[in-house]
Amino acid sequence: MLKNSMDYGSCNLVIQRGCPIEETLMSLGGKWKGIIINTLYDEAYFYNALHREVSGISRKILTEQLNDLIALQIVKREETNDYPKKVRYSLTQRGKSVYPLINELAQVLKMN
Repeated sequence: MLKNSMDYGSCNLVIQRGCPIEETLMSLGGKWKGIIINTLYDEAYFYNALHREVSGISRKILTEQLNDLIALQIVKREETNDYPKKVRYSLTQRGKSVYPLINELAQVLKMN
């Protein structure tokens, strides 16, 4: 689950300035968040379709990762008025603006 903030205790100024970077990397870290963001970049998905698209992820982990991304305001969750109710996930404007930054970072750090 997503941690709200990191606690470095009493740390020097160099570490304090680096804390937001560490928090950002930890917030977006993990095996699945990048894959979910990438999948949702071009189109919204209903939960079951997203689960099928991101093969290998369990429903429990998918739900946890989506909740983390919703808390970061990167993913939006919308319920339909259908019966039974369906839930559609899409990137927010923040998510759409973060995607190119993450993608660029991935390209810079790409190991050849």
